[in-house]
Amino acid sequence: MRFRYDLNMIIMKIGKSIRQHLELYSLAAVAVGLSAGKISQGTLLKYLIPFALFMMLYPAFLETDIGVIIKNSFVGKKLLITALFVNFAISPLLMYGLMQLFSAGLIPDVMLGLLIFSLIPGGGMGPAYTGMISGNVSLSIAITAVGLAMSIIFMPLWSVLLLGKAVHVPAAVIVKYLFMIIIMPAALAAISRRWITQTHGSVVFERIKGQFQNVTGIGLLLLIFIIFDLNGRFVMENYSLIANILFPAVCFSMMLLAIASIIAAICRSDYGDSVAFIISVTLKNTAVSMALATTVFQDMTALTIAITGPLVQFPVMLSYLKFRVAPPV
Repeated sequence: MRFRYDLNMIIMKIGKSIRQHLELYSLAAVAVGLSAGKISQGTLLKYLIPFALFMMLYPAFLETDIGVIIKNSFVGKKLLITALFVNFAISPLLMYGLMQLFSAGLIPDVMLGLLIFSLIPGGGMGPAYTGMISGNVSLSIAITAVGLAMSIIFMPLWSVLLLGKAVHVPAAVIVKYLFMIIIMPAALAAISRRWITQTHGSVVFERIKGQFQNVTGIGLLLLIFIIFDLNGRFVMENYSLIANILFPAVCFSMMLLAIASIIAAICRSDYGDSVAFIISVTLKNTAVSMALATTVFQDMTALTIAITGPLVQFPVMLSYLKFRVAPPV
């Protein structure tokens, strides 16, 4: 009993420290991951990615329930529809414009990777990031789920218009990631909530829920380490190519973040909805994009997405989490 108490205290202190100094811990995870990846790529670590995602997402899903998610899909439909418009109209056109601007340093496979990346919304960590700064997790989940499903329709449409050929997103890929990042953690969180509340009462559930929030940051650092470990050798050996990829990718993420923030302000969204909207619109789904690129296109297309996600999305989102401060209660 004493050991369990001490372990809970240690996890709580680590989680609190990570939240307070997230950028420092993240930089350390990047550095350690790159160093480890340069020495020896731990390919087996990729099997820990679902575990790291679960560590991030499960606490976020404990904050809400299925009924609230469904309700937000209708009550928050203005922001939901606006998010879909940004994801499937503004986002691909913005990336296409940036690719034309920086086209001198980009080969066709890289340009294809960037465009695919911009067209797959619903980043799996969106609900977790939203929960970390007290945003509306249920709205974030609704935007993520609907956005992923809609990409099956819009990906081929935009690929024909911008690339001149249809690029289809396999429905099986979307279903797989919807299950992994939404259905499974949501179901387990709902079962946990019901069992703990009925067995031990709501007070105990609230205490346990609070303790689980400390696990989110640990899961994030584990995910950062794994991704940079898996891509460390390539990153360290291809500086010039990475620089050419980073310029349009950084501009894209920063401009999308700014556009989403302006739209949220125009819509007069409250803090929770604003955070959910901005994060859900800015984040792209690296996992689904990678799966599509790996199964359909050349290695360089997949590597472009692998670089764009970790080297751009992580820093941009970590900066947003650092400087977006919740209003006093």
